[in-house]
Amino acid sequence: MKKICKLMKDHVGITCMVLAGLLILSIILGIGIGPVSIPFGTVWKVVLNRLFGIGDVTEIPVNTQNIVWHLRVPRVLLGGMVGVCLTISGVAMQSFTKNPLASPYVLGISSGASFGATLAMATGVLSFLGSWAVQVGAFGGAMAAILIVYYLAKSGKEVAPIKLVLVGTAVSAMFTAFSNFIVYKAPDETKVKQVTFWMLGSIASAEWTDLIPLAVVFLPGTICLYAFSSSLNAMLMGESSAVTLGVNVNLVRKITVFLSAVMTGIAVSVAGSIGFVGLVIPHIVRSMVGADHHKVIPISAFLGAIFLIWVDVGARMLDAPSEIPIGIITSMIGAPVFLWMIRVRKYSFGNKS
Repeated sequence: MKKICKLMKDHVGITCMVLAGLLILSIILGIGIGPVSIPFGTVWKVVLNRLFGIGDVTEIPVNTQNIVWHLRVPRVLLGGMVGVCLTISGVAMQSFTKNPLASPYVLGISSGASFGATLAMATGVLSFLGSWAVQVGAFGGAMAAILIVYYLAKSGKEVAPIKLVLVGTAVSAMFTAFSNFIVYKAPDETKVKQVTFWMLGSIASAEWTDLIPLAVVFLPGTICLYAFSSSLNAMLMGESSAVTLGVNVNLVRKITVFLSAVMTGIAVSVAGSIGFVGLVIPHIVRSMVGADHHKVIPISAFLGAIFLIWVDVGARMLDAPSEIPIGIITSMIGAPVFLWMIRVRKYSFGNKS
């Protein structure tokens, strides 16, 4: 294991190429695996035909083509994008707060999104938006939460990381209480079940239109945060050291918080609350390659996507033909792994080797 970790540290480019190959393989396998098993050769034929018009798919049943292209492909791609957004947001949150317990949900973003989605589903207040009502409600709630947290945590022109975490915890509890009150007062039991399933996280109903907001933010957000790798590395050594090295600490924090909030808000709006992805994956990566963000960010992005794709495969297969909410599985896997890492490893943000 130590040799593998050393190879990953010394050859980040090769590691990313290997992970990219594993991601492509995971996407193809993830499309084929399900209650209705589809041969991987068939998956290749349908995807290549739909994307590039290559090959003849007339011998493939129309139902199979529809399952592959309209159900499985958007679902797998959505899972990968959500995994990237949550993981990279987790890396950013842990870095600028220097708090190993920080995650995309520590600032109340998830609770705010849950409140917005619950309001939309249980009351129908955004019904005029049609199929976008829940997504818009969730994203609006997420942005409202981060604005409240940022305003209350601000001291003068600066935002103290520890205050951001404390305020975020309180705001998260507040929005959770609001959501629970709406669910408690909801007169329709069907809507209560819908809200509960959404809160547990799921990408079972993914459609091509759901990919649009994620596609707009996940890659630019990741690239932008990667561009701040040197600044984030400097901030790990302390604010005074970062300022000495020419880092505008306040500006970096503002941009980092904004990007993390937007990426998490959109991910939660389309997939519901999925815990532990943004908490555990960054820890695993740092334990293997150190805390240098030039290494942590790209490797975390690939691992986050691969992890959530396979968790979704488990969600659809473990209780087939029923679906297990994906958030349940991520918590069942993530919590024990996190506890194990705390128990057996000495963890440090400052070691960039």
